[in-house]
Amino acid sequence: MKEFIKENFPIIATILVALIGSPVLVAWIGRNKKKNEPANTKEKTSSAGVAQEGSIIAGGRITAGGNITAKGNITAGGHVINATGGSSVTVVEPKPALHPDRPGLSYRMGEVKEECLDYRGALTQYGKAVDEYEQVSGPASDDRAKALVAEGIKHGELAEHEAAIRCFQEALAIAKKNPDENQDKIAKMQNNIAAVYCKQSEYEKALLWYFKALAIEEKIKDSPELATTYNNIAMIYKKQGEYTKALEWYFKALQIRENTLGTDHPLTAMTSNNIANVYYSQRKYEKALEWHLRALTIREKELGKEHPDTAESYNNIASVMECRNEYSKSLEWHYKALRARIKVLGKHHPSTANSYNNIAVVYYHQGEYEKAIECYLVAYHIFLDKLGWEHPDTNEVRGNMEAAYHATNPEQPFGQWLAEQLIFESV
Repeated sequence: MKEFIKENFPIIATILVALIGSPVLVAWIGRNKKKNEPANTKEKTSSAGVAQEGSIIAGGRITAGGNITAKGNITAGGHVINATGGSSVTVVEPKPALHPDRPGLSYRMGEVKEECLDYRGALTQYGKAVDEYEQVSGPASDDRAKALVAEGIKHGELAEHEAAIRCFQEALAIAKKNPDENQDKIAKMQNNIAAVYCKQSEYEKALLWYFKALAIEEKIKDSPELATTYNNIAMIYKKQGEYTKALEWYFKALQIRENTLGTDHPLTAMTSNNIANVYYSQRKYEKALEWHLRALTIREKELGKEHPDTAESYNNIASVMECRNEYSKSLEWHYKALRARIKVLGKHHPSTANSYNNIAVVYYHQGEYEKAIECYLVAYHIFLDKLGWEHPDTNEVRGNMEAAYHATNPEQPFGQWLAEQLIFESV
């Protein structure tokens, strides 16, 4: 009888599976296998004990009336009863199959969290979408690449630069699987990687990646990204203090945008704003003001007075006024920016915090330290809540506030005072 079962084991197993309706193998587990070869199947059941010279691996449960022993590992997707493994016993509960719509839902939840200014929550949801798209549509799908980009952007905004680069690099690798069809996507990923290096002040690496993107975009007829890359290269040169090169590249971007989009387009206004910032860095305040007003005229006309970009122009004009020691005018423009940002972005947005910080700086320069501390504290609360205590913006405001505090309380410990303020505000 035993010889008959051995010889006809595959047929018997097939009949049992058909009768039971699930992939279960009953009894004689591992007996038809070679010595030390793993007994590997979906599920294992025995009324007696189970012994195996090698490993036992099952996708489902392993159940026996006696002991289950193996000189190798015992791995099961379900429950293991009375198991003794020579190396280890591993039980991995099988995960239910994901619904095809689940990754898209996680991605949308990330967008909702982002709209609610919950950046950490948004990052978590985008990360879930990346993992879920891998299960549903594969590791190299376009949807997964899109989620990787969203996750990378959030890492970057939270100053988690290495994580951002990893996400963008992985998305780039996906795009490169079909290089002829994805030239624009490849260039965008290279731009994203360059932007992260720029935030890290690794300007040479940033330029390297921007020029890689530029090499692709210049081959694409009427590439809408070409002016953007010109703009980004100019920004690097500005940060390096090479203002002549920065203006050269900004004016190249401006020419493309005026020719393709028109003189009154918001992106044309953005380039004018960037040119103004170079003149500001050169301390050519009259030219800076001229170009900022040019950008503002377009933004108020095309976007309205209550728009984030318009608020940026208000803020930049205020900075020019401050450098000209026109503090009253500077505060006037800063408060216009603050009101616009509160109206459009809300009281707890990081851009709103920037306005409070900038107002505080003006008060500090006027010697009105109490008003400065009050505004710094508001900005600090927002940055702490939205960006975390390690973020560069949070640290900058904390340093500014400490300087203002010591201007009026030179002998008092700032850290203790700040802790008291935070406790008081949370009560």
